[in-house]
Amino acid sequence: MNYYTADLHFCHENVIRYEDRPWDTADSMELDMIERWNRKVTADDDVYILGDFAFGNSGNWRRILPQLNGRKHLIIGNHDLRGRFPDDIVAILAEPPVPYKVIKDGEYHVLMSHYPMVSYQHDSKPGTLMFYGHVHNTPEFDAVKAAVKTMKERCRAAGFDYQGRLYNCWCGFFGWAPATLEEVLANEHAGCL
Repeated sequence: MNYYTADLHFCHENVIRYEDRPWDTADSMELDMIERWNRKVTADDDVYILGDFAFGNSGNWRRILPQLNGRKHLIIGNHDLRGRFPDDIVAILAEPPVPYKVIKDGEYHVLMSHYPMVSYQHDSKPGTLMFYGHVHNTPEFDAVKAAVKTMKERCRAAGFDYQGRLYNCWCGFFGWAPATLEEVLANEHAGCL
């Protein structure tokens, strides 16, 4: 099974206040989010982390990654070790971190980036989805939704069948745990449709 998540921000004390997360400390957030992850994900599952996994130094990564079930794939975010990953951290991941990835999940082609892309590869094909993070549940997310709506209107007026199937995979939309493709598509808050 494939799972998707973004912007976990392990070890990031300020994100608790910034997003009104339901914990008092980064330590309590870490323990609870690890437990929620492992309740859903098995060792045989693939989890695509769409950036901003952990705040701070590589020691945080070394401590947290091995505690999480599944094969972990990282799409690099702006808080992810400034894109420099020591070999021992890369060895914990299923593959080296990348800035962009495309996979097939059931009938869909899923394009993944930490950053939302209003225009993306095969954006006129109904079976193509754009999964991203970065903007969490913020005014910037509202701006992305507005941009997608405008893009759809203008492209359709010009005779181009732009699909604009963007989905925000911020972990807060999914109970602070990774989500399946079906859960992402069904979440009324995550989509830009």
